[in-house]
Amino acid sequence: MGKGKRKGARPISTKHPIHLVYRASKARAKLSLLNFSRRIDKILSQQAQKFGVSIYEKANSGNHLHLLIRGKKRVGIQKFYISTTALIARLVTGTKKGNKFGKFWDHLIFSRVLTSWSREFLDLKDYLVQNTLETLGLVPFRARLRHGARHTNLARSNSS
Repeated sequence: MGKGKRKGARPISTKHPIHLVYRASKARAKLSLLNFSRRIDKILSQQAQKFGVSIYEKANSGNHLHLLIRGKKRVGIQKFYISTTALIARLVTGTKKGNKFGKFWDHLIFSRVLTSWSREFLDLKDYLVQNTLETLGLVPFRARLRHGARHTNLARSNSS
């Protein structure tokens, strides 16, 4: 079967928010996503408007991006995924026709549909703000478990 290919349908909901993570281990030094923050934000907002997606929160950590989004239509959300990954990779690597770079993103986009607009949504929003503050060096880094509801629960228990 296809290595690195999704084995089932990507979870998408038009009623609930979705947590996305784009990860690129090649995004270091001059290829760091932080070096392109303004232009990445512009790409995200343009594509969100084009495909009817609302971006509630985003965090750029240099080698990965977190987004908290919600789309009006499944097709619009899918097109948002495809266009943003391609445009951001092209921007960062400087690739153009005839100037190949190779694979930029490590894996398919991680996506998780949030089931709760209250607790889960607010916890993830807080986590993304914390992630941004850590990246900017405004607060010390705090180790957490990766992805899913577990990281927000761990963050909550550490802050108590």
